[in-house]
This record gives sequence, structure tokens and C-alpha cells, in this order.
Amino acid sequence: MAKSLPIIDMQDISSDEKIVKSLERWGCFRLVNHGIPSQLLSEIMAIGRTLMELPVEIKGLNVHKDTSFGYIPVNMTSSMFESLGVYDATLYEDLDYFSSQFNLSPHQREVMMKYSKAIYDLTKKLGIKLMEGLGLESGDLFKDWPCLMKFNKYNNNPETIGLTGAITHSDKGFFTILLDDELVNGLEMLDDQTNEFIPANPIPGSFLVNAGDIAKAWSNGRICNVKHRVQCNEPRVRYSITFFVLGPRNAKVETPSKLVDSQHPPLYVPFHFEEYCALRTSTTFIQGEVLDLFREKADLVVPDVSDEIFIDN
Repeated sequence: MAKSLPIIDMQDISSDEKIVKSLERWGCFRLVNHGIPSQLLSEIMAIGRTLMELPVEIKGLNVHKDTSFGYIPVNMTSSMFESLGVYDATLYEDLDYFSSQFNLSPHQREVMMKYSKAIYDLTKKLGIKLMEGLGLESGDLFKDWPCLMKFNKYNNNPETIGLTGAITHSDKGFFTILLDDELVNGLEMLDDQTNEFIPANPIPGSFLVNAGDIAKAWSNGRICNVKHRVQCNEPRVRYSITFFVLGPRNAKVETPSKLVDSQHPPLYVPFHFEEYCALRTSTTFIQGEVLDLFREKADLVVPDVSDEIFIDN
């Protein structure tokens, strides 16, 4: 029998425990019954498709001081993948700026605002359930954390069948909430225990939630920073929208004291998210290997970094 990723009902009374178990074993799960209306999901996906079908010179208007936050065109690394970015998608000013870059209609702006608020509220609820599942005092885990929303397009065609649209990697941040293409699959998650890739088959109206490097460090290694890739399996364009919960804005990533004891000594020294991103960028390691540089007693040399946060996809 083929393996499948865990499915969690947000309204399940035991969802907090199931979330923890899924993140420990898989580093991901598919979330259903999450409370965000299907109409809103359809409308934001329609906006994403419209934006990604614009001419390259128009998409190029999506600029940011950190180039990875703006428009990423197809390039030597990936001849299929391109994306547009909204940073910080929790702030009205950033959403308004992005909307102005593409002269979105009043209705499209309203959809953008509603979706970003709904998805951010969902991430905060997930944070609360995670803390309760770990036996921690409930609270707003992601308060004031910056979030990046990206509209993605994989330019699949008959010539790209069998090729990789996004090479195997882990995400930098804490959580990634993916609204995926319900018709075109391709996302695969790596099972660390068997070293085999498991298709993340879409379920209409659901989200795929996966944990990144920051989640692994914060949880003292309990949460799996799942590695994943995107394959081109059919000659149809694939669209998706990702919402990245990154890291603390003005504080260090640090394991809660209740997750550390004599049986579970601290694995990582506290560090700033920007420090981690700078090292990951400078080393070009994209599968979480840079976390080893933040191990307790590791000989760590952190380079000077600006206030910018670096993201690769």
C-alpha cells in the first residue's frame, strides 16, 4: 500500500497532539476543515494565476531591496519556476504596495487583504495548538514575526516532463502554509526514515503545512525540517501560493526551557534568524545542514549581515 502524508482536521479535539506527532515523524501534514472559506481560496488563486500570466516586464515591477522577496524569473537554476513576492504580508503597507505595483482592482485588493489576514490568523492558531501539544503554556508563538507570501508558477510543458522544477531543499523559516494546485501535482516530501519521496497529493480546499529549519532548532530537534522537491510530471502549468512564517523579528530563535532536560540537552545555541539566513546563503547549503553550525559547542563564526532577510526557493 502506497504511503500518504497525514491529514489533520483542524476542528478535531485531539488535533494538537496529532500536529505534534505529524511534525515529529514527517515534518508536514495536510490540513482540512481549517475555517477559511473555499470562495476566498478560489479568488486568491485566481489572482495568482492572473498575476503570473502577466508579461515578464510587468512582473519585473515587483521589486524589493532583497531581490529574493521580489519577482524571481526563470533562470539557470530552474528553467520552469518563477514567483512574485509580498513581504511582509502581515502588514497593510506591504500588501498595499504590492497591489499598487500591479494596479489591482478594489476587489482584488480586498481579496488580498482578506486572504493574508485569514492565513496569518490560521498560522497563529497552529502555533497555539503546537505549543499545547508540546505541553507548553499557550500563547501567540508567532507574534510580530514577518511573513512572506509568494505566488508561484511552474512552466511545465512537454519538454520538461521528468525534470525537477524545485530541487530538494528544506525551508528556512518555521512554517510554510501551501495552497497548492488542485489539478496539477508535483510536490514530493522526503521520508527521512526510508529516504523515499512521497507525493503530496492535493485535496481540494486544503493546505499543506510543512516545518522548516527554524522549527527544528526551536523544538530542540523534535520537529523534522522536511526536505521536499517539485517534479514535472505532466505538461500543464502548475500554480501555487505559499505563506512563509519566517523567524522572530527582534529576538533570537531559542528553545523553550520545558523542552530541555537531562534526557534532552540543548542542541542549538540561540541565534538570530538573519544570522542563519546569511550563513545558508553564503554556504549555498539548502537542506538544513547550516543548523549544525549553531550546535552547542560548535565553532561558529557569524558573518556581518544587514537588516535584510534572505530567502531562497
